[in-house]
Amino acid sequence: MKLLKKTVCVFTAICLVIGSVFCFPASAAGTYSSKVPIIYVHGQGTPSGVRQEDGTVKMVKGTDMSFNSEIITGVISENKDIILEAIKTQDWSDFIDLVADFMIDSFGEAALGPDGYPTDGSEVMFSFDRGSIAPTFYGVNDSLNRYSFFYDWRLDPTDNMARLREYVELVLEVTGSEKYAMIGRCEGACLALTYWETYHDERMTDLIFYASAAKGAMPIGEAFSGNLHIDPDSVERYIYETDLGLNVEVNENFTLTDDVLSDILRTVSNMYGLDYACWAINNVYVQIYEEVTRKTVKPTLATFPGYWAMCEDKYYEDAKKVIFGGEEEKYAEFIKKIDNYHYNIMNRAEEIIKNAQDSGVRVSDIVKYGFQSFPVTADSNLQSDQMVKVNCAGFGAGCTKIGETFSSSYLKMTMGDGSLKYISPDLTIDAYKSVLKDSTWFIKNLLHTDFPDCVDDLIFHIVNSEKPDAPNDTEYPQYLFYDKESGTLTKLASTEKKTKIDEFNEINRQDFARKMKPIFKIFYHVVVLILKIFTPRARV
Repeated sequence: MKLLKKTVCVFTAICLVIGSVFCFPASAAGTYSSKVPIIYVHGQGTPSGVRQEDGTVKMVKGTDMSFNSEIITGVISENKDIILEAIKTQDWSDFIDLVADFMIDSFGEAALGPDGYPTDGSEVMFSFDRGSIAPTFYGVNDSLNRYSFFYDWRLDPTDNMARLREYVELVLEVTGSEKYAMIGRCEGACLALTYWETYHDERMTDLIFYASAAKGAMPIGEAFSGNLHIDPDSVERYIYETDLGLNVEVNENFTLTDDVLSDILRTVSNMYGLDYACWAINNVYVQIYEEVTRKTVKPTLATFPGYWAMCEDKYYEDAKKVIFGGEEEKYAEFIKKIDNYHYNIMNRAEEIIKNAQDSGVRVSDIVKYGFQSFPVTADSNLQSDQMVKVNCAGFGAGCTKIGETFSSSYLKMTMGDGSLKYISPDLTIDAYKSVLKDSTWFIKNLLHTDFPDCVDDLIFHIVNSEKPDAPNDTEYPQYLFYDKESGTLTKLASTEKKTKIDEFNEINRQDFARKMKPIFKIFYHVVVLILKIFTPRARV
C-alpha cells in the first residue's frame, strides 16, 4: 500500500514515549527459525519492466514505488499560482488538469488495458527457478526459514495463482519439506486467501494474515466511488502526528513547514474556521469529483484489478458506476474479472477462513492499530494503521473511534457474556467480534508500511506454537505495543504507553473550545442537511 500512501505523503511515525512494562522475546529480533518453510507473500512494490530485443529491460515508471513526498511538495511549490487562482475564482479547470498531468506522469506507464492486463508486454521483475530459491534474510539472523514471493501487484489476485503455486512447489522441492506455512501481507493477504480457495492444499499448516487488505483498504473505495470526505478533526490529528516534510516557500516572507501548518490549523480549528474550510472543500469536491475521477483515477490507478481487490464492499458497486459508467461493454472483461474476486473471494472471506480451519489449517491474523487513516476518508476517525481499518484487517474485530474508549455499559455487557478478556487494555479494540478472535494479535503504534524484525519473531512464534491461542499466550499476549525507539514488542498496558494521537487527544480534552465543538457540530450538520435537500448529489 505504499503507493497510495506516498501519493498523499511519506509517513514517518514519531512515537518515542517509553513506559515501564516487561519485554518479551521479541526484543531479540530474528531469534526464531520455523519448523516448516514460510511462504511470505509480500504486498505491493515489485517493479515491472518490458524486456527489450537487446536483452535489456525498460522499467515501468510507478511500479517500483520510487515516488516520494519531495515530488508533491515540488509540484505544489511550482504551481502555487494555479492553486491560489482556483481558490480565488472557484474555476478548478486548470487545477484538475494539473492533478491529471501529475497522475498520468507518475502512473500512466503502469496502466493496464480494458481487459486488466498490460498492453506493453510488461511483467514483474521477479524471476525464480530451483537454483534461486533461498531463504530471505532479515535482521541479525541468517537462518530464518522464510521465502519471499513477489508478483505483479497490478493484476487480479486470481491471475497470480499459477505463479504462486509454482513457487510453493519449488520451495518444497528445495527444502525437502512436506509442509509449509503461508503469510500474506497487505495485498498479499488477498493472494493468500485466494490461494487457499483455489487449491485447498492439505500441505499448508498455517495461513497468517498480516496488515491484511483482504476486506478492503483506504482510500481506494472512497477515491474510486467519489466518496472522499475531509473531516476537520482528522486533518488536525493527521498534521499533529505525521511528519509531512513540508518546506514550501509561499512567498519571500513566508515558508510553510510542518510546525507552521500545525500551529495554523490548531488556531483555525479552535475558532471553528477549519470546520468551515473543510465544508467548503467538500462542496467543491462534490462539484468536480466526476471530472477529477475521469481525468486522474480512471486512466491510472483504476486500471489495476489489484487495487479493485482492495475496494471495500460498501463502495464497490458505486465505484463501478463512477469508473465504468457508460462504457460497461468496453470494460466487460475487466468487470467480470473484478466481480469474480469481489463476490467469490472478498465477500466470502470469513467462509473461506472457516473452511481452511475445518480442513486443519491454523489461521491467524496480525493487526496494527493506533492511528487514524488519511483525513480524506469518512471513516478516518476509526482505529487503523493509516491504511486499513481494524474491522477490515481484523475480519470483523470491533473498535472505537480515535480518542474514545468503550463505554462502561459496553464493558458490563462483555462481563456478562464472558468476552471481557478479548477487550484491549486501552479499551479501544474488541477481538471477540473477529472470526479469528482466538488467533489474532493486535499491535498498537505500528504503521501499515513499517515491518520491523520483531514482528518476524511473532510470526515464527505462531508457526512454531502447538496451537495459536492469543488470549492465553503468556509469551506474546493478544495485545502488544510497538516501541519504535527500541524496535521491540512489549505487553500493552492501559496507560503506560502513549502514541502521538493519545497525546493529541489529552491536549484537546483540556481545551474549552473543543468542549464546545459538539454544539457547533449540531449546527454544522443542520446546514449540511439543508444543502443536501437542495443539492441531492452532495456528499458533504
